[in-house]
Amino acid sequence: MEISSRMISTFFVMALAIGVLVIPLVEGSSNADEPWKVPASADQKKNPIPAEAQSLASGKEIYVQNCLPCHGVSGKGDGPASRALEKRPGNLTDAKLMNTQTDGALFWKISEGRGPMPQWKDAFAEEDLWRVINYIRTLASKK
Repeated sequence: MEISSRMISTFFVMALAIGVLVIPLVEGSSNADEPWKVPASADQKKNPIPAEAQSLASGKEIYVQNCLPCHGVSGKGDGPASRALEKRPGNLTDAKLMNTQTDGALFWKISEGRGPMPQWKDAFAEEDLWRVINYIRTLASKK
């Protein structure tokens, strides 16, 4: 899938609108600097989707459409919408950081969100979120 400048601009505008209009109403930024604690039960959850070619391709497609505006093409947290956010998105290429996160923890964080990270649990099937996790795991190894 080729990413056009129009797509990036559209993503930027959408992310900016969400960040400026919706997220402050749902959750203040006061917790953005606190550690993002994951419940033990979520942390122990296992990824039921094997990290095979089809899963990775599907996860990448979802990432490009929904995560890239903030996390960037390579996952460094430098997407076009990141400039408008109060807190920089996580660097998914940081192998040291990513290795401390279980798949269950990532699933919970992606599902639940935390300002400015949107909540994705109602937007995608669980299987799709696991596929995104499979894909973002490849970003830390590409650095």
